[in-house]
Amino acid sequence: MRLFMPLSFAVAAYATTFNYEETTIELLQAGLKAKEITAQGIVEHYLERIDALNHKGPKLNGVIETTPAALDVAKEQDKDSCGSRGLLHGIPILIKDNIATKGDDLTACAGSLAMEGNVAPEDAFVVKKLREAGAIILGHANMVEWANWRSLNGGIPWSARGGTAKNPYVLSVTTSGSSSGSAVSVAANMIPVSIGSETDGSIVSPSSLQALVGLKPTLGLVSRTGIIPISSRQDSAGPMGRTVRDVALVLEAIAGHDPRDPRSKDVVVPKYSQSLQANATLLKNVRIAISKEANSNANGATSDYVNAFDKAIQWFEAQGATIFTLLTTEFREDVEMYLSTLSWKAGVTPMKTLKDITDYNAAHPDTELNVMDQTLMLASLAAPSRTNQTYIDALKQCTDLAITNGIDKYFKDTQADVTVALTDAWGRSASPGYSAIAGYPILTVPLGYSSSVPFGISFVGKPFTEEKLLQYGYAFEQATKARIPPTYLADVPK
Repeated sequence: MRLFMPLSFAVAAYATTFNYEETTIELLQAGLKAKEITAQGIVEHYLERIDALNHKGPKLNGVIETTPAALDVAKEQDKDSCGSRGLLHGIPILIKDNIATKGDDLTACAGSLAMEGNVAPEDAFVVKKLREAGAIILGHANMVEWANWRSLNGGIPWSARGGTAKNPYVLSVTTSGSSSGSAVSVAANMIPVSIGSETDGSIVSPSSLQALVGLKPTLGLVSRTGIIPISSRQDSAGPMGRTVRDVALVLEAIAGHDPRDPRSKDVVVPKYSQSLQANATLLKNVRIAISKEANSNANGATSDYVNAFDKAIQWFEAQGATIFTLLTTEFREDVEMYLSTLSWKAGVTPMKTLKDITDYNAAHPDTELNVMDQTLMLASLAAPSRTNQTYIDALKQCTDLAITNGIDKYFKDTQADVTVALTDAWGRSASPGYSAIAGYPILTVPLGYSSSVPFGISFVGKPFTEEKLLQYGYAFEQATKARIPPTYLADVPK
């Protein structure tokens, strides 16, 4: 059910002079501690902001649904002001529409009308962790339907459930995806932080195009239980925010071992936010590998991109760093496994197989096929099983290319601590794909603007080096301060 709260419902508990624009988790919690604001007031502010920007004004379509349960949680937190406070106490958060919740009138549908009416058996593990940390789940963010695994006509940030998301910097420019709404909502200050998911670029690409910090963690650091899948071999949930510190805080809250996720690793979760320092001396003698070819005009980057990247590399060198140059079967099987966990509301036709979903789409072309076809879904229906030799051979070839002779070889040959590149939001390079296939972490941080459209710089590390990536990204962010608030331009300036 789509649910939005009208402005008349969201009346602030009392007048406040708190400045919410571009605020951070740290500032919000300081306001709570000083009793300058309340958790209820914070939730009401963001509901008003969503009402003003999501389906009025520029109609950003970044949010699909909100829940009245958020206000109830906030009021309880305000009553228990002397109780224990989690890492994200009082902080509203939006989660991507493929992340399940239980008992709050939200329905995870991956943007698809075919999935409306499903009832998740429990909160996704990530949602449980967020609630334990004191975060307030405000609702579901829009996304590219079925996380972009529907059509070869990619690049459209649309879902039947949420419409076409708009980039708050330049409304006619794509948001990228598939975590489009997770990015839009944070960039437009409709929420402090959000959770996206990535199979291949779906966190870092929209983050780059909307001047955000986005982190795709190492596969196994953050659980995928309760998240509608694309590929259990590559899927990962991760935080998106306006600052590195906010992203570090959310990662610290959601990371942790989940015995029900077969890829989950029982590793010690560092205090990511406590290790950040603006002093860039930590970069001294760090070995940074870059690819000139991947960040050149020849690869489609404009002079604005190239110049900004060159300046970034010069900055790293000045800090003492050493610079040197050098998915069809899984979707069907993993989605059907997820569908088998759901129950359905009375009167709703259950979706039990991928064919049920493609049949639903074909029967409802006005809502499901008016923007995007379902070529990839139909291809998945015909794909071989995981036990088929064709799949086994293709997986080995992919692994050899991306990992054994790709990113692993790159790190081994160069002895690099981290690789740095322009964040690829346009599909011009294979760098997000390599880290996605390998399951390695990638962090994007705002770098610059080209014709008023943001772009970012990516830090790719070895498994479970998120703490180092966040440290490098934080030092760079504090030195450059590249993020500016959205401009809401109708079109790219001539």
